[in-house]
Amino acid sequence: MSTVEKHGAPPSTRRPSPRPRYHQPQVVRREDAAHHVWGDVQGGFVTDRIIISTDQLHVLEYELPPGGEFRQSPQNQTIFGGDVLYFVVEGELVMADPETGEVVRCPSNQGRLFHRGTWHNAFNPFATTVRVVEFFSPPPARGTASDFAKQQPALTQPRFVDERWASRWPEALEEQRSQQTLHEVSPRTVLWGFRDTRPTHLIATLVDTPYLHVVQGEVLPGHFEDLVPVHAESLLLVTSGELWVDVWSDEIGFQATTVLQPGDAMFLPSGCSERVLNRRDEVGTYLKGSGTVPDGWEP
Repeated sequence: MSTVEKHGAPPSTRRPSPRPRYHQPQVVRREDAAHHVWGDVQGGFVTDRIIISTDQLHVLEYELPPGGEFRQSPQNQTIFGGDVLYFVVEGELVMADPETGEVVRCPSNQGRLFHRGTWHNAFNPFATTVRVVEFFSPPPARGTASDFAKQQPALTQPRFVDERWASRWPEALEEQRSQQTLHEVSPRTVLWGFRDTRPTHLIATLVDTPYLHVVQGEVLPGHFEDLVPVHAESLLLVTSGELWVDVWSDEIGFQATTVLQPGDAMFLPSGCSERVLNRRDEVGTYLKGSGTVPDGWEP
């Protein structure tokens, strides 16, 4: 008797992903993130490291090995009901909107933002593993992931060539850019600023929508700063170098002081205060995402 015959066939539907959530400042080391595998033979398999998944914000890191991909299948419809940023931290990702045929390349330190109701596929045709950080709000806890996808009509004829611009290229370039669904997030699209008054902590705004705010921080050697309030539930994820993160609460005092290495994160609840210090002689960088979902919001 085979293993399947003895124990029964595996479930045909997608199993729920873990939803780690915290109410106080919390360090999440990369190796301690909740591990999850989703997908199927038809659509491909994805390995997730889920860092947080609350009512405001969902953040994870996923990997695609060389030749890896995910695309829609009857069990896994790749369409969400919120704002999502895929930001590449290692390797290169190829993304597609299989409804329109739009295809884009995302090298390291770049990403793509897409909004509610956008079909999306991702591919790694290259020789090295690609690592992607995902920021998602309104998050799956609000019914914006598989619950939303199950309510959408199936995409039966995926396309991977955008034929709307046939016989008009490159004359239609500006029109094509105005109708993109996979919006570029790169050094040429960011909005630069300082954390306070000093240029030793640069802030690059990557995404700012009514629900999702994501910045990239660049902290120069020797930088120090005062505590500042955290107004929306956030996650700070170090991407290079080494950073000290200090968190304060008026009720309890200092709640978390830690040294973060690449891949480590700090969860910051609304109402606390935080600061970032760089004690090393190399630049430290991070991604910081915040979610803001009004009470009573529904997908």
